[in-house]
Amino acid sequence: MKLAAIILAAGRSSRFEDGHKLLVEIGGVPIIAHVCAALAQSKIDDIVLVTAGRDDAVARAAGSGRWRQVEIPDFTGGLSTSLRAGLASVSQTADGVLVALGDMPGITSGLVDTLIAAFETDPGAIVFPAMSDGRRGHPIIWPKALFPALQAVSGDSGGRTILAEHRNLWHPVTWDEPGAFTDIDTRADLQTYIGEVQPTRRK
Repeated sequence: MKLAAIILAAGRSSRFEDGHKLLVEIGGVPIIAHVCAALAQSKIDDIVLVTAGRDDAVARAAGSGRWRQVEIPDFTGGLSTSLRAGLASVSQTADGVLVALGDMPGITSGLVDTLIAAFETDPGAIVFPAMSDGRRGHPIIWPKALFPALQAVSGDSGGRTILAEHRNLWHPVTWDEPGAFTDIDTRADLQTYIGEVQPTRRK
């Protein structure tokens, strides 16, 4: 079985006060580099990092590693623009694609590998982490059958509508570590992560 991953990192970080959220360092490492490293240390076969440009600050902060970069200089179409660009660069022989958000430094290789193991047992499913209270998190693994639907999304909602339309394919994986449910949009989010989420983060 072959799985690809797409890291969405081309956003403008418009809600983050005084700077770009993906460039903020946690433990001396930029947020985007945390996410890239977690996927690179997992069992994912192919990793695509979608940024706003090859020489932009986010691309430089990510550095080099077991991922390749796709540029989308025009991000006016929202999150779906990044998703479509990433999907277009993924091999059509992939059995599924894991979509990760670049602003979630609490994602770990252990989480990714747990999701992969669940997908391998149920390769037609949509696999995602879920709290015991039912709250859904990220990243999400999408089966190949839904690639065309994902390529048709528009706006800034990503795959949210597709997820809602295919509840019959849901395969939640119980995961109670908060890093899978915490993205960083504002300075307040960052402080919450550093004070409450990061101390619980495991590999």
